[in-house]
Amino acid sequence: MHSAEFPIHIPFGFFGFDNAINPLTVSWLVTLLLFTLFLVTRSNLKPVPRGLQNFFELIVDFVWGLAQAQVGKHAAFFFPLFFYLFTFIFFCNLAGLIPGSVSPTSRVDVNLGMALVVFLSIHVWGVKEKGLFGYLSHFLPPQIPTDPNAGAGLKALMMGIKGLMWVLIPPIHVISEIVKPVSLTLRLFGNMMGKEKILAVSILLVLSFWAEGLVFKFVTVGPFFLRVLITVLGVFVSFIQAFVFMFLAMVYIGGAVQGHEEHEEAHAH
Repeated sequence: MHSAEFPIHIPFGFFGFDNAINPLTVSWLVTLLLFTLFLVTRSNLKPVPRGLQNFFELIVDFVWGLAQAQVGKHAAFFFPLFFYLFTFIFFCNLAGLIPGSVSPTSRVDVNLGMALVVFLSIHVWGVKEKGLFGYLSHFLPPQIPTDPNAGAGLKALMMGIKGLMWVLIPPIHVISEIVKPVSLTLRLFGNMMGKEKILAVSILLVLSFWAEGLVFKFVTVGPFFLRVLITVLGVFVSFIQAFVFMFLAMVYIGGAVQGHEEHEEAHAH
């Protein structure tokens, strides 16, 4: 079906899509493009970087610096995940700026898939690093020392507070862990879907005015330049959203695999 958002229609008929230009195929193309660029860059490494090598080295340095600060000694292990999350999301976001294309990240299911990878990394590697009981201990309330010389009333009050903490804190921690993939998914989805709709409206305005009389053809200048401005802003938003997703993944994973002292030292640094 033709629309302002998808002006190019290529019959597809697979996986529930009727157009070959859809989030699934665009994500495949982005993946293929990235791996092709990686291989080309790796096969032409030079002492003085330029072109693609310079572009990817900037991203590598950027991601590596953040990973060291947030994940500490585990940075080298998780770096491929963070690097690919950033580049994949960034290029998927940019794909939506191409007329007739679509951002795969404007779909909840695509973002949820990436968020679940982060979610599983948090808990699987958290358990592996700290042990099952050590990892689960951070879901429990902290120990609160009580002065043995305190009066009976104060001791009773502290016991009540401790009991209340045991009732409230574990569910709060569980809910916060469940919310992490949801927040990662919806934050990226909302921003990219908003960009897609604004671009679609600008195209619809241009097509609508152009189909009218001569006077209205001059009016299309406004929506046309609006689309240009939105596209420029969209590049910036594409970078910011890729950065935010990757950075939150670093923070969540770093909090799970690092010890308390190491985590506090990393944040202080």
